Amino acid sequence: MRKLFIITLTLILGCITLTGCKNFGPYQVDVQQGNVLEQSSLKKLHLGMTKDEVRTTFGAPVLSDTFDDNYWTYVYTNQINGGKVEMKKLNLTFKNNELQKISP
Repeated sequence: MRKLFIITLTLILGCITLTGCKNFGPYQVDVQQGNVLEQSSLKKLHLGMTKDEVRTTFGAPVLSDTFDDNYWTYVYTNQINGGKVEMKKLNLTFKNNELQKISP
């Protein structure tokens, strides 16, 4: 009888302890996708840059128009520990191999 009481008490205390844990459950990895658009890199971006200069700074664009290579889109998503997905987007328009327009 005493053994059953100790086992029951241990289970109850274990359940109380586990329900108090904020992050109880399976571990969820942080997920980053796309081109990282950091503020330091964005400060380097300016009108008149060539496509090669932009590609050196940010890498290849995630999206580019198959029929018009003058429109590039960079997309970056970040999800920390299964939380809300943060998304950043950058649209670039070129003309004659020079950056003409920057829009979010």
